[in-house]
Amino acid sequence: MILSAISIPMLGIVDTAILGHLDSPKYLAAINIGATIFNVLFWGFGFLKMSTTGLIAQSSGEKNQIKINLQLTQALLIAAIIALILLIFQKWLGHYSINFATSKGVIADMAHDYFSIRIFSAPATLIIYVFVGYFLAIGQSKVVLLIMVVNQVGNMFLDYLFVMKFNYGIAGVAYGSLISEYLALLTGIYFLFKTTYKVPCLQQLKKWLSQKEEIKQFFMLNRDIFIRTLCLMAVFALMTKGSARLGELSLAGNAVLLNFFYLMSYGLDGFAHAVESLCGKYYGARDKKQFKAIIRSVFILSFTVAASFSLIYLIFGKQLIYLLTSIESVQNYSYDYIIWLIIIPLISMPSFVYDGIFIATTNAKIMRNSMVIATFFCYIPLWYLLRRFDNHGLWIAFLSFFIVRSTTIHLYYRKWIKQWEK
Repeated sequence: MILSAISIPMLGIVDTAILGHLDSPKYLAAINIGATIFNVLFWGFGFLKMSTTGLIAQSSGEKNQIKINLQLTQALLIAAIIALILLIFQKWLGHYSINFATSKGVIADMAHDYFSIRIFSAPATLIIYVFVGYFLAIGQSKVVLLIMVVNQVGNMFLDYLFVMKFNYGIAGVAYGSLISEYLALLTGIYFLFKTTYKVPCLQQLKKWLSQKEEIKQFFMLNRDIFIRTLCLMAVFALMTKGSARLGELSLAGNAVLLNFFYLMSYGLDGFAHAVESLCGKYYGARDKKQFKAIIRSVFILSFTVAASFSLIYLIFGKQLIYLLTSIESVQNYSYDYIIWLIIIPLISMPSFVYDGIFIATTNAKIMRNSMVIATFFCYIPLWYLLRRFDNHGLWIAFLSFFIVRSTTIHLYYRKWIKQWEK
């Protein structure tokens, strides 16, 4: 699950590494804006994966295959509808999101070129989210890894081909991501029909739709995860806007550093996925002993991995930065702020594990509340108040966000676990 999770940010890392070795930091600045827009946009619909994992894991614990078929079909239909809406409103989305991030100019034009191509990957990306949620829930994490490997290897090869050989620039990066996403989608479809999943018949769908409580639970769960993700979207959007305010070099330098943050966060998300699948199954089976044993083990392992990331960034930070860019000014700028990247893994680690627990138990309201508190009562005020400290101010606000998030969700967990045990 860790391997499959860290393969996701490898798309951005490969894109950054390819463009970071061209002759201008403008490419890095533009990909920072373009990639952030899609991270924010697609993260907003991350509930497709999370709710699918939580609900199907519980149904798997109940050994209810008909329910699993219905839940998966429902998630796939919602993913297809959302993708269609994104494609219909793509011009509006591209215009306002790029204008929010930066003023008009060469960088904005390059970011728009990237957006206008990459947006067509929306159907593949959102359906893959559902596939990932489903395969994790039924314990087939190797299939998830294979889907991601197809995506990453395809993206690496196509990026190199389109940018280094055909000189397509930032458009080549966008085409590489677009094609590789659809290759991954075809891989997911192939493995889907090798599982016990069957498309529900009309009678089963009618019966499912008549169960108002289950439908209500599904939409309330997705609503809370969506609000939680909107807050996270706001954090990264403001991080990019703050970088753009400081100039081209800040945008490029933070693009490099944020790629390493994404690698760490998705790596820790591998444990969250394990919690979603295993705790969801034991929660559905009402096995308190195994439920708590999984949580204890995951916290120990997560701490070890988070500490490893911090140690790697401390010892090999400069070498890692040099891998992503050969532009000296960007290298020096990124290294000046790497201290924040060293601190963040240990501070943010608990929030990833707790997210997995509350997805597994379909208590997304707790995730939502802790994220709202951290975003609106910590990050946004500090983002404004610390502007005079330039890029250090941006990273202090970012770190503070994770301190408040980890603390509040821990307090919520302690209250919830006592109530559940009773």
